[in-house]
Amino acid sequence: MSDDKKLVDEVLGENLLDHDYDGIMELDNSLPPWWLYMFYGTIIFAIIYCVAYFGMDKFKQQDELNTEIAVAGEAIAKYKKKNGNSVDETNVTLVSDAAKLANGKEIYDKNCVACHAPNGGGGVGPNFTDDYWIHGNSINDLFKTIKFGVPEKGMIPWESQLNPEQIQNVASFILAEFSGKNVEGGKEPQGDKVN
Repeated sequence: MSDDKKLVDEVLGENLLDHDYDGIMELDNSLPPWWLYMFYGTIIFAIIYCVAYFGMDKFKQQDELNTEIAVAGEAIAKYKKKNGNSVDETNVTLVSDAAKLANGKEIYDKNCVACHAPNGGGGVGPNFTDDYWIHGNSINDLFKTIKFGVPEKGMIPWESQLNPEQIQNVASFILAEFSGKNVEGGKEPQGDKVN
């Protein structure tokens, strides 16, 4: 054995493995105890975590998720109540849900009957039951007319008193209930004929 090899053996002792590659020697050092304790601690933590979150009902993540979903649902309902689902004259759709149409009828009976008559035949305001419409008879046109009103003809803008969802409901009710019925005693045609 060479002198260098003897010196290395004395210094490195039992850590030196019996491998020698072109003068490069491989050592087998033990890991520091603090590192080993930390490693074993992570294994113990992983076992406890898995048992707690996947095996015990007390810590079920599904319960946490359900709670968060319920809280988010309440926040969404508040937002929809306040902002009417962000409906406006560009994206409004005709609703056919019975509860929404009933809400539309309630709004119509409370706010619109005085000018448009209970049967939609008109009075101060135009007739909803004939084929002639002043401002258009699409859901978008009717929503816009209700929202912004027609101040020059005496119709107030309802956007400050009704939220967008309520305007959508009453516009849908008017189109579903009155359009094309031609009630007897209705106001004379006004506006353009629509198909």
